[in-house]
Amino acid sequence: MLAFASAPLAQAEVSPPEGEVTLQIDGFTLHATGDDGELSHRLRGTRLREFGRDGPQWVDDPDLDLFAEGGIEWRWTAPAALHQPAAATLDLVGPTHGVQPPRGERVETLIDSRDVRVATDTMVATSDALSTLNQPGLFQRGTGLRVDSRGDTIELFHDVYSLYSETSEEDPAHDPESP
Repeated sequence: MLAFASAPLAQAEVSPPEGEVTLQIDGFTLHATGDDGELSHRLRGTRLREFGRDGPQWVDDPDLDLFAEGGIEWRWTAPAALHQPAAATLDLVGPTHGVQPPRGERVETLIDSRDVRVATDTMVATSDALSTLNQPGLFQRGTGLRVDSRGDTIELFHDVYSLYSETSEEDPAHDPESP
């Protein structure tokens, strides 16, 4: 389901925490379960650094899988992330790529954005950045993004451009990065 709304959520710039690194793990996989005991998300990365006991964690090359109904609902990747388990958030830093695999009647969805915040308790991802969405036959671009994994909704907020075609590619005349 695609929807258009009026205002994205504000997000501050994210950077590595300051202070002493109290734990460092190279090449890790973290599995998290929900209240029902089922796997809710999996976070992998090339390095995790924790700042203070049970404090914020800086992750290099994060690969976040969000699960629903026993399978991967979304996979998000970025160059870095700030994981704050106590706040139930994971801030993906820099260019961020999201993939929703096809399942049943649902087609594959690709999202490119940047600085995406994922609430790991509700599985909602948000960004204030320019974002693109691609599905077979559909290309959309807009500023501000909200993806609700459990509600199976994707929202683009401002300056939305949509193209329905067999190629699912943006018309160069509408590409803000074209000369």
